[in-house]
Amino acid sequence: MTYPQYVYVYCSSGAENTLLQQLCQAVRRNRQAVQEIRNTPYRKSLDVERVLLHDLQELGFIHSVTNKKLKAMFRPGVNFEVDFYHPQMQIAVEIEKGEINNVWKNVIKFAESMVIQHGVLLVPIIRHEGTENQSEFYNNTIKKLGNMERVYALMSSLVIVGY
Repeated sequence: MTYPQYVYVYCSSGAENTLLQQLCQAVRRNRQAVQEIRNTPYRKSLDVERVLLHDLQELGFIHSVTNKKLKAMFRPGVNFEVDFYHPQMQIAVEIEKGEINNVWKNVIKFAESMVIQHGVLLVPIIRHEGTENQSEFYNNTIKKLGNMERVYALMSSLVIVGY
């Protein structure tokens, strides 16, 4: 199995994310740390952000972007934030640890912004819920995000990456 797993949920003609392989390499380089966070209940997505921060900044991403950092990120008065944003490539990255409702919210953030063309959702392959329970979060995310082409048409691509 390739690590990390990824799938385009949406990609308009010829509009693939040009940094996807480098993003996947960053996750792969930090595999042990991100999987430890993923596999530990009550850890936060912010922990994964911290692990990937250096590698993504090296690729040209800005961390924790709001209208305060980038005026045109969202409409005035909108208080959204994206975990990482690459201004030249117009790629936004959101990291999720395990709340499926946040996945929907992240897609809406991508679609709402006039400067995000490519959305990337990093989600756990498996979500650990306490010591005994786990769910296939990556596969469930792909299923949940099906049939939303009208929303996706507001961007060029959306990729789900499982860590």
